[in-house]
Amino acid sequence: MGLEGWQYYNHAVVPDCPPHETPDLAPVYNDTIWTNFKAEFPLLTRWTTDWDCGYETEWWYVIKDTPFDISTLKSKRRYEINKGKKNFNIREIIPSEYYEDIYRISASAWDTYPESYRPQITRNSFINEIKEWKYYKVYGAFDNKENKLCGFTRINREGNYIDFVALKVMPEKEKYGINAALVNYMLEDNSNFLSCSGYICDGCRSIHHETNFQDYLEKYFGFRKAYCTLHIRYKRGMRILIKILYPFRYVFAQLNSYKIFHKIYALLKMEEIARKCNE
Repeated sequence: MGLEGWQYYNHAVVPDCPPHETPDLAPVYNDTIWTNFKAEFPLLTRWTTDWDCGYETEWWYVIKDTPFDISTLKSKRRYEINKGKKNFNIREIIPSEYYEDIYRISASAWDTYPESYRPQITRNSFINEIKEWKYYKVYGAFDNKENKLCGFTRINREGNYIDFVALKVMPEKEKYGINAALVNYMLEDNSNFLSCSGYICDGCRSIHHETNFQDYLEKYFGFRKAYCTLHIRYKRGMRILIKILYPFRYVFAQLNSYKIFHKIYALLKMEEIARKCNE
């Protein structure tokens, strides 16, 4: 059924709006949000307040809200970007023309993920999903030697907000600067947007995925943390379970390499962050 302003994502109901906006919270506090997403069986709802508050909190989004200037970087970082630009031709692509290549790249990237959170997606279901990408802007990275698609970036623009949805590349191409080339092109293509009070968001603090990509964006491309306050509200049964398991969160941290325990620990870690945010 769904609910305007909200969406189901990974066992949770989350705002369907840019992070600087606060959705209508009435369905959260009167518990009608659960009936609106009854078919999806969510365990919790999550939202934030105090967007870009100006002081450090335990929750944040990683954003870019100024034009990118490569001349401000250290020589080593400039070299990495220029290496990528030399080895790859980046251009906007129509996803429907590259179904197989996009799936091949995504599957190869997912194979490098730890088994505890590696996606289990079939070729047919993924290609069906790509058909919905007509609403997104997609940049492709083509190897200059073979003119073969080796990576892509997908973004979605809404008003003064760009959602940096995904970046996937062939793992063996990373040493040639493909990630840097893709991010650099995206920033250059949206330079005017960034000059007019727009911002690009790579998402919130990573809990479920063990990655240093957001650190990479901060060091190489001038992204920054926009701190805010995290709020969580659980379904009644889930609320009791979290209360029981919370004292044992460090035990689950030791078992984090196992898929089920990884998911439980991620929930408990997020609960810990929410409690610190609201102290």
